[in-house]
Amino acid sequence: MQVPSFGSNPGNLAMYAYRPDGLPSGRPLVVLLHGCTQNASGYFANSGWRKYADQWGFTLVLPQTSSANNASSCFNWFQTGDTSRGQGEAASIRSMVGYAVTNYGTDPSRVHVSGLSAGGAMSAVMLAAYPDVFAAGSIGAGIAYRCATSLLQASGCQYGATSRTPQQWG
Repeated sequence: MQVPSFGSNPGNLAMYAYRPDGLPSGRPLVVLLHGCTQNASGYFANSGWRKYADQWGFTLVLPQTSSANNASSCFNWFQTGDTSRGQGEAASIRSMVGYAVTNYGTDPSRVHVSGLSAGGAMSAVMLAAYPDVFAAGSIGAGIAYRCATSLLQASGCQYGATSRTPQQWG
């Protein structure tokens, strides 16, 4: 179901949510981030996460970007204005989490994020920018946080070797 208004949305994202019927408050939340050329409904339908939400009792929030933000409908994991705390797409996703905690009774200490490809890279963004919000996360075929800070650098992260020391990555 689309949530038309969830709070501050500086990243111009859409929010979709799934909450199993009869789910009590105090249950976990998983934020699912789609890859390029995908959308929230397709990722929800084909990823298998609905089955696990029903089986284990948690809410799903699926942010969706569009071609208005990125020509390939990718999350902008490489734009500083979308990857910094309190700004752009990252701030919009954070607003969605706040909405879920308030309106669905989500346990704020059990919020997780997972993504695929560009969504995986955006999962890394959310874990780095909001470590106080996310208990854990998974990055599927994604890229390390701040591997790139522009579209020009992004292809180097995706297709070339980016070598840094642990201190540099930190």
